[in-house]
Amino acid sequence: MLQVSSFTFGTYKVDTNLSIVTFTYHVEFNFGISKTFIDRLYLKNIKPELWEKVPTAVLEPTLQALLLMIGINYWSAFPTSNMRIEGFTLTREQARFWNSLYLNGLAEYFYLMKIDFRNLIAFPYSDSAVAHTPARFERPARALLLNGAGKDSVLSAEILKSSGTQFDFFAFAPTPAHKNIAKLVGAETISVIRRRDPWIDYFFPGAYPSVSTFTFTATLMAELLGYDSIIFSNERSADFGNLDYLGLPVNHQWCKSSEAEKMINDYIQAFITPDISTRSLLREYSELEIVKRFIRYPQYLHAFTSCNTYFWLPRIQQLLLRKNYWCNRCPKCVFLFASFSAFLPKKEVMSIFGANLYAKKSLLPLFERILGIEGFKPLDCVGEPEEMILAMHYAARHNEYSGDPAIRLFEKHFPQDNGLNRLEQRVFFQD
Repeated sequence: MLQVSSFTFGTYKVDTNLSIVTFTYHVEFNFGISKTFIDRLYLKNIKPELWEKVPTAVLEPTLQALLLMIGINYWSAFPTSNMRIEGFTLTREQARFWNSLYLNGLAEYFYLMKIDFRNLIAFPYSDSAVAHTPARFERPARALLLNGAGKDSVLSAEILKSSGTQFDFFAFAPTPAHKNIAKLVGAETISVIRRRDPWIDYFFPGAYPSVSTFTFTATLMAELLGYDSIIFSNERSADFGNLDYLGLPVNHQWCKSSEAEKMINDYIQAFITPDISTRSLLREYSELEIVKRFIRYPQYLHAFTSCNTYFWLPRIQQLLLRKNYWCNRCPKCVFLFASFSAFLPKKEVMSIFGANLYAKKSLLPLFERILGIEGFKPLDCVGEPEEMILAMHYAARHNEYSGDPAIRLFEKHFPQDNGLNRLEQRVFFQD
C-alpha cells in the first residue's frame, strides 16, 4: 500500500440556495501521489434566508466542527500523525478534545484493524490561537430527538409527549422504519442526507462514531430551524465497555456513553453557543429497564426496529417488509429476545421476533458471551451481563422455554435465584 505522508482537513462551503454543505479532505501519499475526497450534506426544506439568520460567530465554528467530525471517515482510512487543517487554527484545548474524540471513537476500529494508535492522533494547534467566544443565539424551547427507529427513541418520544415538550424527530436518510415510527408517534421528521465520496469505499470504508456525527449535524439543524436542545436515547449500559487494546478501553458504544455526551455538549457550549444543549433522556436506565418501560406501549411492539442488519438491507426489501425486521443471529437480536422474554408471554415474543432464539444451538456461543460466561461482551449494542442474567432468570421462571438449549446453558451456570434482589437493585433504576 502507498504510505500516507499527510492528511489535510480542507475546505467547507455552503450553497445556501440548494442547502448543500460540501467538505473536502486531501491525502498526500509518497511518490507525489495525492487524492482529494468530497463529502456532502443535503439539508431538506432549508430556505436561503434561514442561513442568513444564523450569526457568523455561530455558523462558522459549527461548520468547522463538522469538517473535523465528518473527516473521521477519511482519516481512519488513511491514518497519519501528520494532520493539517487548511482554513482555521485550533486552540490547545480544542485539539485535546478532537484527539480524545478520535482516540475513543475509533478504539474498536484500531482493535479490529490491529492499528497501533499510540502517538498517531495529533491535531495541530497554536498556543497563540484564540477560540471564538461562544455566541448567544437564543432558540425556541423545543427539542430535536434522534429517531433510531428502535425502542429507545420511541420511549424518549413518549416521555417528551407526556411532559408536554415540543419536539420533532431528526434522522439521517430516514428508512421506511424511521417513517413508520414517526407516523405512530405523531412527530415530524427533520432529515439530512449525507453522500460520502464514493472513492473512499475503493480504498477502505473507514469507521466513525455515528452518534457524535449526528450531534454536530443536529446542532446545525437546530441553528437553522430553531431548537434549543438535542435529545438522544443513550442508556446507562453504553458506559460498559468490551475489552482493552494496548491499554485503551474499547467500547463499541463509546459515542453513546456519558463521557462522549458530556464532552460534545461542553464543546458546543464553550466554542459554538451556550443556547443549544444536548442530553440523553434515558441515561439512568439499563437496556433491560428500557424494555420493561417500552412494553407499556404495545402499539410499537411490531413496528420498532432494533436489529442493525435492517439498515443494510436493499431499499426495496425495506419497503416490502410488513413488520419489524430481526435477523435472529446477531448479538443484539439475542440480547433483546432475552429481554422481551423476561416480561412478555412466549407467544407475544415469538410474534415479534418470528423465532425462538433460546432453541437455536448455533446461538449458544453468543449467549455465553453476553452472559459473561466466556470471552468479552460482543461488539454490538447489548447490555451488561447482569441484565442478561436477570432477563433469563425471569424467562426461566415462566417455564415456557423449559428444555431449550439456551435455558439449559443458563441454568447450568446460574442454577438458583440467589442474589436476585441484588441484581434487580443493580439493573433497575430506583425512582
